[in-house]
Amino acid sequence: MTHSGLRAACVLLACWSWIGAAAAELLDDRHIRLHSARDIRAARQRLIQHVWGEGGIPKRRLPSSVSRGVPSPVQKLEHLARVDELRYELHPTLTSVAYHFIPKSPNRSLVIVHHGHACTLDDDPSPEEKGYGLQRTLRALLAEGFGVLGVFMPHMRPGDCTGGHDAMFQIPTPGNPMRFFVEPVIHGLNYLSTRSREDQFPRYRHFHMAGLSGGGWSTTICAALDPRILTSFSVAGTMPLYLRSGGSVGDREQFDPAFYSLAGYPELYVLGGSGRKRVQYQIHVRGDDCCFGERQHDLKKSGAAYEESLRAYAARVQTTLAKTGGGRFELVVDEVAPSHMISHHAIRTWLIPELRRSRE
Repeated sequence: MTHSGLRAACVLLACWSWIGAAAAELLDDRHIRLHSARDIRAARQRLIQHVWGEGGIPKRRLPSSVSRGVPSPVQKLEHLARVDELRYELHPTLTSVAYHFIPKSPNRSLVIVHHGHACTLDDDPSPEEKGYGLQRTLRALLAEGFGVLGVFMPHMRPGDCTGGHDAMFQIPTPGNPMRFFVEPVIHGLNYLSTRSREDQFPRYRHFHMAGLSGGGWSTTICAALDPRILTSFSVAGTMPLYLRSGGSVGDREQFDPAFYSLAGYPELYVLGGSGRKRVQYQIHVRGDDCCFGERQHDLKKSGAAYEESLRAYAARVQTTLAKTGGGRFELVVDEVAPSHMISHHAIRTWLIPELRRSRE
């Protein structure tokens, strides 16, 4: 299948499932109920208990298997030394795969790159603003010396592109099925922070995360739950529920009332940006053809224009961070990207400069 055909199929799959949920009753999450560092810690703990139960976040769990030196699933990566494949048996019906891209000149920091609703990281290699932008993101990070862990959504990976997440919420499991979305990242962090000597990869000191679409949502959730993620970039991934309509509503994991009654999206942004040397970027694509762009904005529902609505909640998040001990939240609008993607412009303007600052 051509890159353009793959893109069309993936957009159709993503938007079909998101539009199917558009009639859902959404919580009003505009208010931030966090007034101190203690409130932030308590909110994070409530979410962790909801997702995993009394056992808490599984910080000792590792991938089920690791295969070193596999062929690269992404072509034309000039600064790549090696690729390892990590597999996670999350449930008898669900296996997750991630790829560890090891740079030739490591800087001892790693970025988790989460795709979302597509099944390959090997998209358009051109210098033009085409495709989803995962390959160019990997290429730019490796050129800077960052290790990369490429991660996928459940049932949206090489070998399993069946899609659809709502049925997963019927799987009986300790805690909550939301764990299936975040455990590949948590287990990957555990592995990458403890197994460098045994598996001969760089000893990483700092971990960051970036994601597109459902991967941007995953970035928001994982950064809120796990402060090991210092700098996070959610691209076309979320916005508060009170602003959503149509294609921006999402699959069930995006609006599940049991989860978001514990912390609405503005509160999750606080959790993801709170702490020393932590920052969360939210990048919206004004011309998005899927979700969270200007054409999906409901002026009547929000009572304000697109960017004004975005800036209003971003200001509340940053004010809360300033009052509760620090951290940073940055909301930016990509005016260059023509569609749902991580653009070359976003990589040059926000991702790479902020990641460079994280090493200072």
